[in-house]
Amino acid sequence: MASTYVYGVGRATAAPPSCRGLVDAPLDVVRHGELAAIVSSIPATTVRARRQDLMRHSDVLQAAFDRDTVVPMRFGTVFSSGEDLVADLLEPRHDALLALLRRFGGLAELTVRAFFLEQPVLAEIVRENREVARLRGGADRLRLGEAVAAALAGKREREADRIVSRLVRHARDVVVEERQAELEVLRAAFLVRRDAIEKFDATMNEIARERDGVVRFKYTGPLPPHHFVSDRWDS
Repeated sequence: MASTYVYGVGRATAAPPSCRGLVDAPLDVVRHGELAAIVSSIPATTVRARRQDLMRHSDVLQAAFDRDTVVPMRFGTVFSSGEDLVADLLEPRHDALLALLRRFGGLAELTVRAFFLEQPVLAEIVRENREVARLRGGADRLRLGEAVAAALAGKREREADRIVSRLVRHARDVVVEERQAELEVLRAAFLVRRDAIEKFDATMNEIARERDGVVRFKYTGPLPPHHFVSDRWDS
């Protein structure tokens, strides 16, 4: 017994990408009205979030996005059949999904993550913060640790604000996610017009050069608009 796994939804004119889907299955499309869902047939077992499957899901979406606009579905979106996919998703949400395709036309997601390098940022804090510099020469290690933590938190906020304020000038929207580590400065996704990506790249390069040796950046894209599709559009 097979299930229908859904990667994303595009326009009815979309053709399946030439790459392979989960469990190396060939890709197909299920059409309804002005929509086409990119799908593959998989064994009727629970989809596990293994790295190779997550990567395959992402690769299929990227291949579809490279051709045209696509609304990404969350990893693990499965229907018992193509008919159920139409009945439960494409038909009742047809107009809303079509509106999203129109909204994201000509747009791409660019993700930016930034991390402080520990020793260089601590050196900056000592130079900038008189209280930390004063306590550094004393014996009160507890107060020193508290002062450093407070200074780091403030510096992290200011650094993130500066980065976002410069990049958002080239974006239609931005999503800033919660940090996952003490030295993480920023975890954000920007929705950018494809014809503005070159300007966004140039600004990103300027910021990276200015903070080279203190902040490490991870910059990816252009990608499908993962962060800008509400969970309510996933099955």
